[in-house]
Amino acid sequence: MTAAPRWDEAMRLAAGIAPLMPAADRPLADCAGAVLAHDVHAPMQIPHFDSSAMDGFAVAGPPPWVLEDGCPALAGSAGATLLPGWAQRVFTGSPVPAGASGIIRREYAQVNGVDAAEDGTVRARLDLAPGSPVSELEPGRHIRRAGRESAAGEVLVPGGTVLSPAHIAYAAVAGLDVLPVRRRPRVALIQTGDEVRATGLPAVGEVRDAFGPQLPAYLHLLGADVVSQVRIGDDPAETRRALESALGGPGAGADDDADAEEVAPAADLVLTTGATGRSAADHVRRVVEDMAQEVVFEELDMRPGHPTMCTRLPGAATWHVGLPGNPLAAMVAMRVVVEPFLRAALGLPPAPVARVQLAAGAPAATVERLTPARRITAGAGAAEARTDGAEQQWKLCDRTGSNMLRGLSQADGLVVLPPRAVEPGRQVDCLELPWTARS
Repeated sequence: MTAAPRWDEAMRLAAGIAPLMPAADRPLADCAGAVLAHDVHAPMQIPHFDSSAMDGFAVAGPPPWVLEDGCPALAGSAGATLLPGWAQRVFTGSPVPAGASGIIRREYAQVNGVDAAEDGTVRARLDLAPGSPVSELEPGRHIRRAGRESAAGEVLVPGGTVLSPAHIAYAAVAGLDVLPVRRRPRVALIQTGDEVRATGLPAVGEVRDAFGPQLPAYLHLLGADVVSQVRIGDDPAETRRALESALGGPGAGADDDADAEEVAPAADLVLTTGATGRSAADHVRRVVEDMAQEVVFEELDMRPGHPTMCTRLPGAATWHVGLPGNPLAAMVAMRVVVEPFLRAALGLPPAPVARVQLAAGAPAATVERLTPARRITAGAGAAEARTDGAEQQWKLCDRTGSNMLRGLSQADGLVVLPPRAVEPGRQVDCLELPWTARS
């Protein structure tokens, strides 16, 4: 057996084996939260024409101006030039005629007289209203110049960006209809345990399922899609069938009346929960070891999460991570192994490892431990969140046994406690949790 890697080495190994997901064009409405596969360039300048930022009048030169609906310089040609001394009514967002020196806001404009010409056109004298700011006459005032936001060919959004609604709106303004994004990794989830109850209050000898309700949401948060989710008993043959199904065979748990030829897509990652120890009851480990084409690691040198295993199953790019059955241990393994794998598959860099101060320190441990902890403000009450520039410190959460979730539910991250005492105020490594991480 090879030496079990530490948490940081496990993160590197998991990221190193992940296959990069292919790119595909998707409609803008479907791109929120997706990862942009490569740089996207502006197909045109933004804005693509000079437009008015106000309701009012486009003017050429100093006041006064002639405002005429039938101005011959403008008639019959959208590209005609506004002559000096003339004005034209405009609205917010409307094109500004060539030759305009600026826009006079409607509330600062004054029409002094209206005359009808012999040819039937209406001519009025436009001036700046008394008391109006002189800044209204500044050249270019209230004109949104073409290309002011982006030049044609400029990078709009760099590759590797997790797309937000703002990115999508920007792409739409640029005239794009689709964006090239990474396919979300496909994950097959196999839950084991005869004693696990999916709903209601568990009886003595039973435990309530902690994985079924939260793992799909956790995986979706990390950018993956759960393509199948099955619950099986503690049976080696059933375990093997579920694993083989996740490799692209007929869907596990399908109805008897379902089309026998229907084949589920192969998963990029198979997650199992429980039965990864080394006792006679730990059938997942035995079955996986028999099937595995490659063993990345058999276990981890950390607590909780020690019996986490990672292998490659038969097939070109299907990997397996065996999560421990204890819920906190499994969640720690998700942060250390599954998150780095999925980030790399999406082309994202590793999540940073922070250095934080432990306000009260920590006693010596027998082995390196990843322990739930939360942020506090130095010199403030433990329940207060940081709201100013005060130095940030962290405090260990209570009730953090491998079978407990209370501490994790109150945590902002997992601090790494070395196998020695940590003095108050000393720094330790910290893995922020994806639902609390601050950019």
